[in-house]
Amino acid sequence: MKKLMILVLPFVLLATGCTNVVEEQKNDYLTYKSNLTTKEDLNNTNELEFSTNFNLQRTSEKTDYSLVISDPKIDMYDVKALLIHDFMIDDVFPSVGIFDEPVKLLAQSNDKIILKGSINSDKDIENIKFRLYLEYKDQNDLINAVYYEINR
Repeated sequence: MKKLMILVLPFVLLATGCTNVVEEQKNDYLTYKSNLTTKEDLNNTNELEFSTNFNLQRTSEKTDYSLVISDPKIDMYDVKALLIHDFMIDDVFPSVGIFDEPVKLLAQSNDKIILKGSINSDKDIENIKFRLYLEYKDQNDLINAVYYEINR
């Protein structure tokens, strides 16, 4: 019995630790999403430390969308990003650095982040608003947050 406990206990602890990490990631995602949805004072294009390129591609039953974040003006470390829209869906919105490892965007590099998603609907989505949350650490290890409504 003692040997069985010694063998099983590490797996139980590992599973519990993983569950806590997943719950923390879900909570972070929901917090970022909520803050982005309710935020009123959004950054404008001139305040961004990077370039964005937004694309929409419509077919008869769905719309694919993507946002490319590139050409950073400064070095950005531990980047987390979330792209949401105001069309009602059950899917998770595209993100980076929340459920996976944060990335970096370095000035004078070809680094980029691509956030892709789709809306499965044949309804008109012309008036849908897209918003971006991007968080990063600068060279001084200070955390910066960007709340931006996509201009299309």
